[in-house]
Amino acid sequence: MERHTPDAGFEEVVDATLHDQRGWMRAGFRFVRADDESAPYRIVLGEAAEVQELCRPYDVFGKYSCQNGPVVALNAPRWRQATPEWTGDLATYRQMLVNHEVGHLLGMHHPKMQCPRAGRPAEVMAQQSTELRGCLPNPWPLPDEVARAARHDQPLAPPFSR
Repeated sequence: MERHTPDAGFEEVVDATLHDQRGWMRAGFRFVRADDESAPYRIVLGEAAEVQELCRPYDVFGKYSCQNGPVVALNAPRWRQATPEWTGDLATYRQMLVNHEVGHLLGMHHPKMQCPRAGRPAEVMAQQSTELRGCLPNPWPLPDEVARAARHDQPLAPPFSR
């Protein structure tokens, strides 16, 4: 009998998000799932203390997620519940979280203005977990974000090494 946990389906959500035509694939990135140790990058769902450790030297205060080198570390409590500032549903929050942190892995950064036009979708690279500031929740890269990522002028994070 399969035991149901709040994190069941994590891998499927990540895989579906990364292979969705609304995502970073539009910028020419290709995502391949590797179930072995040869994968150059890792996406990890961890409890707060584990994410804190994976994000060092950055301090995520036990509540944020991060991309640190070849690792995308997603905070499990937020994965399970989103944040009070998030006005969308949980499934959309999870897609946004994956696309935002993988966006960092692809060389993307937070925008200077978190919400340049209230009532419009936020950039996926905006800090939507904490700062919607009148923008609408949005899990997918906007066309200008895709265009910036498609230039491939920002380096990818270094691959995983032992």
